[in-house]
Amino acid sequence: MLLLKSIKTILLKIEQHQYFIALRNYIKKLYDSTIETNSKLKIQFLQFFPFIIASFLIGIIAYAYSVLFNYATKLSFSIYDKNPLLIFIITPIAFLISWWLVQQFAPYAKGSGIPQVMTTLELTSHSKQNKISYLLSAKIALIKIISSVIKVIGGGVIGREGPTIHIASAISNLVYKLLPKWWIHINQKNMIIAGAASGLSAAFNTPLGGIIFAIEELSKYHMKYYKSTLFIAVIIAGLTAQGLGGPYLYLGYPKTAFDNYMVYIGILIVAILSGFFGAKVCDALLSFIKYFNSNKENWRKILLIIVSSLIVATMIYFYGTNAMGSGKEYMEKALFDSNKTIPWQLPFIRMAGMIASFGSGGAGGVFAPSLSCGASIGAIVADWLQLTHGNANLIILVGMVGFLTAVTRAPFTAAIIVFEMTDRHSIIFFLLLGAMIANFIAYLNNKHSFYHTLYVQYLRDVESKAKKQ
Repeated sequence: MLLLKSIKTILLKIEQHQYFIALRNYIKKLYDSTIETNSKLKIQFLQFFPFIIASFLIGIIAYAYSVLFNYATKLSFSIYDKNPLLIFIITPIAFLISWWLVQQFAPYAKGSGIPQVMTTLELTSHSKQNKISYLLSAKIALIKIISSVIKVIGGGVIGREGPTIHIASAISNLVYKLLPKWWIHINQKNMIIAGAASGLSAAFNTPLGGIIFAIEELSKYHMKYYKSTLFIAVIIAGLTAQGLGGPYLYLGYPKTAFDNYMVYIGILIVAILSGFFGAKVCDALLSFIKYFNSNKENWRKILLIIVSSLIVATMIYFYGTNAMGSGKEYMEKALFDSNKTIPWQLPFIRMAGMIASFGSGGAGGVFAPSLSCGASIGAIVADWLQLTHGNANLIILVGMVGFLTAVTRAPFTAAIIVFEMTDRHSIIFFLLLGAMIANFIAYLNNKHSFYHTLYVQYLRDVESKAKKQ
């Protein structure tokens, strides 16, 4: 008994010792800090996990869509090679089916999809989330893929990049809607923006382009609110697509040079021309879309679709595969063939095909077609100035940037995308210069971009539809 009392007395003295007190306080502080850190990590994991899942799915679906789209392009080429006259049958049928699918099952699947995404972001800002389902859904994404692929089989001058952005946004929104009620709060706008950026990143294999696109074209508030989730989404979607399809550059590694003083004149000329014609194509597209939609009777729309498809078929018949599809194959040919001489009519053929294909209903984007139009303008200017090899390629790339800028009014996005497509670090300043000149020329024609005008129309349409219901 005496021994136990002695031990207790000793322990009590130890506990009262200042060093022991300090050690005990340190251990308690470390424990509390660990608990707090674990809690924060748990919260961060719950915040990032939906973005990780959505981006992974986007990478898989974007890759599958690209494989399907490329197969459809090759099929259309093989049909033309087998018998050019077949295009007069295949093109009208493909255009009609593409339009009918959208008209019948998902009206908001039409076009590129970027204006729909912009409209969705606006709806999230005005507490009108119930209307978002009109623009983003699994059905819309599915119809978008099928409709655009069918139109490409018919030789339609459309791309898959805008549709991929729309599809990716729909996937992100679907993941957001599937989150259980007890899940930590996730910002819906952040999910959609990250999804759109992931879609562009996976479509072109241009992660920086996806980020810049989200900042320049989609976001209207400070980047600090979504930068972490945006970076994670873009990286995961890009890595997933690369893991399935391998690392690649959209347009390979073209040689570029600027060792001829005429190059600087060429950059100025091609930037002005691409900015001017890009803006005019947008005006023509908007006018055609307005006229097409003004016809309430379906038979009138069907007649317009048939006429548009026959115009496209005629251009394909006389100008071959350069007049059909997204234009990726033509861009590769222009950059890597030693002979860059093309018919002077080709830029206008590509522009007319783009207007007829996009404006006649159905799904399909204008990103790649815009790049190919700019590439053909650049090739013509390079030929005029007798520029060859790397110097000509520089002019072609500036033309691509200029035309895409005129359509999107996103000069930094256009320059970064083309830069990443070709891995040409040495020409980034020329691309930016061409983009800024083209953007100024396009602005003189119209203050608003093609996408912005359609976005306003979609917003009015959705709000009108909601009121009726």
